[in-house]
Amino acid sequence: MLCDANGIPLRFLLSGGNASDINYAQPLLDGAHLPTVRGRPRKRCRWLLADKGYDAEALRQYCDRYRMQPVIPLRMMKRKPKPGLPRLFDKPKYAQRNIIERMFGWLKDNRRIGTRYDKLAESFAAMVSLACSLRCLKQLVSYRA
Repeated sequence: MLCDANGIPLRFLLSGGNASDINYAQPLLDGAHLPTVRGRPRKRCRWLLADKGYDAEALRQYCDRYRMQPVIPLRMMKRKPKPGLPRLFDKPKYAQRNIIERMFGWLKDNRRIGTRYDKLAESFAAMVSLACSLRCLKQLVSYRA
């Protein structure tokens, strides 16, 4: 799931329960279109906030290629240090990750999504899309008020 700084869902991809989320990070980011106040939507974000599960050199190189700043904590596993300068970790920026966690909590408040009553992936994806659309509409109404 990809969301903006306000917790508005932008895009999601369904994966198998036994698949790692890191495998779907780059395709998720490739299909993103970030809304702007004027002009056409941006293709890339400035920061990528993710948890320790997304700590992979391939994702960090992807971020470097598209000039995104990855804010991903390092895993505590012992591994050889990479040559060059160590990557800095921005703790104040990582504190904004609670917006993403609250968005997931809100999404799971919808009982049908939280317990996954739907057996087919298409049905589950449709319910997640509907819930995300309702979230966007609710945010739009609060901006207008």
